[in-house]
Amino acid sequence: MKEKVVELLILIMSEMHDNKPLAEIDLDELKERGFTPSEISTAFSWLMDHTEGERTAPFRGSAAPGSRRLFHDAEKFVFSTEAQGYLIQARELGLLDDRDLETVIERAMMAGYEKLTVAEVRDIVASVLFSRDGGEGGARRSLLDSGDSVH
Repeated sequence: MKEKVVELLILIMSEMHDNKPLAEIDLDELKERGFTPSEISTAFSWLMDHTEGERTAPFRGSAAPGSRRLFHDAEKFVFSTEAQGYLIQARELGLLDDRDLETVIERAMMAGYEKLTVAEVRDIVASVLFSRDGGEGGARRSLLDSGDSVH
């Protein structure tokens, strides 16, 4: 489920990056794309928890204008071209900050992967995003598994 939430976050943040207000995002369209109400709710909750200032743009501060992280040849061996593009997109949209990006790359490098796909990178991104939230203080929302219930 976490991977689908990350996929959904990329979709929502892409629309917001194109100056579409959060309130105008079509929830029915997201459901038609196969996202469950729980995944949609979790994604919007995550956005609200990670929004600075006004609740219209979740971007947590991108790199300096014109500044880009380059992949080392060894990193290019680990990440497919599509996966590299996915990481760049996640960083540019503000889903990952510099530290998160480095953590994703480090985890993949240390695990000895070769040519990770976008789906595999999405798994690592989800683990980084949701493990980071667990370590912070404050009232953060968490994901419920299909068998969980709230009392």
